[in-house]
Amino acid sequence: MKWSLALILALAAAPALADAIDWQSVASQDVVRIITVDPDGELREKKVWIAVLDGNGWLRTGNSRWLANIRRDPDVRLRVGERVLELRAEEVGDADACAAVDAAMRAKYGWTDRMLGVFRWRGSHVLRLGPR
Repeated sequence: MKWSLALILALAAAPALADAIDWQSVASQDVVRIITVDPDGELREKKVWIAVLDGNGWLRTGNSRWLANIRRDPDVRLRVGERVLELRAEEVGDADACAAVDAAMRAKYGWTDRMLGVFRWRGSHVLRLGPR
């Protein structure tokens, strides 16, 4: 995906601080966009579902390209409507946290989450979003 200079400048312009995030307003969004950097330096922007638990945003993915990007560089941006938030993504392997995120996703996204769960037979990876 090619990025215009205007989009790159817009992303660089004063992102919101993570500690100033109203996570409840983020929780009201059905879809947000995670922005990571591919190995070649290109920005990758992907629509994702988000859950809010314990004062943090949480994401879930399979073995996605953007997960590989986060493993290489955990500093990410999250586009929530017109806001762009600078965050750090941390992969969490704790079984209780993963179960809580699964339950929150199921509660928020309902039957769609259950249907897509069939495709997660290899498991999913849970990421906590917090301040950089």
